[in-house]
Amino acid sequence: MANAKKVAVILIGLFVALLLIAFFVGSAINLLVPPSEAVYSDKIVEDIGGDNALVATLKGCAEVGRTDIPDGNFKTNLNQNLCWKNAKNISYVDTEGNKGYIIVWKDLSENYPAISSKYKTEYISDYVDSMNGTCFLVNFKGTDVVYGIIIAGDDIECSESKLMYTILDLNRSEFTQTYSTTSYSYPSSYGGGSSHYHTVVPDRYTLSRTDPGAYYDHYEYGDNYDIDDYLESEGYD
Repeated sequence: MANAKKVAVILIGLFVALLLIAFFVGSAINLLVPPSEAVYSDKIVEDIGGDNALVATLKGCAEVGRTDIPDGNFKTNLNQNLCWKNAKNISYVDTEGNKGYIIVWKDLSENYPAISSKYKTEYISDYVDSMNGTCFLVNFKGTDVVYGIIIAGDDIECSESKLMYTILDLNRSEFTQTYSTTSYSYPSSYGGGSSHYHTVVPDRYTLSRTDPGAYYDHYEYGDNYDIDDYLESEGYD
C-alpha cells in the first residue's frame, strides 16, 4: 500500500514537472521565434512619448520585435523634409501575416520649425515619399516637444484617416486630414442604382486605389507624382 502511494506521488510529481517544462519551453519559443501572424485579440499599445500625450493602438497586430534606431531623415509627399531622433522601430504582423513596422519618437519642437508653437497645437499629417508609409507629427499647445509616428510596410497600407482616428484616436473636429476635402459627387465605380453617389472624398492615397477615375476627376495630373506613376502602371493616364 505504501509503495502504491509512493508511485502515485512520483507520477503526480512527474506530471507537474512536465507541465512546468512545457510552460517554460512555450514561453522561450514565443520569445525566440516571432509569431507568423496575429490573432484578433492581439493588440499593440505604444505610449509614444512615455507621458500618455499621444498613444498608438494597433488592434489585431502582434509585436515581432523592437529596437532603437539611428537618427534619420524622411521626405513627405508635400515635399517637407523631416527627421526622427531617439526613435524606436517596432515591427509587427497582422492577422493575415502581413508585416509592417512603426517608427515612434519624441523630440524638441525646435527641430520642427513648421509646427513649433507654444500658443496652439500644430501638426503634420502626410504620406512618406521614401517608403510605403504614413506619418503624423504633433506639437501640442503649451509644450516644446514634438511627438512623431510613421507606420509603414510593403505588405500593409495605412490611410491618413486610419492613422489619425483609429490608431491615434484623435478628435476629428480638432485634427482634420491634410488630404480631406468637402463633399463632392463623382461617378461610382460600382454598377446598379444611381450612376452617382455623394460622399466625402477620402484621402488621395486611398481614393487612387479604390476609385482611380474619381481620383483624376478630383485631382490634377501632377498633384502627386508617386500616385500618378502608380495609376499609370495600372493602365490609367
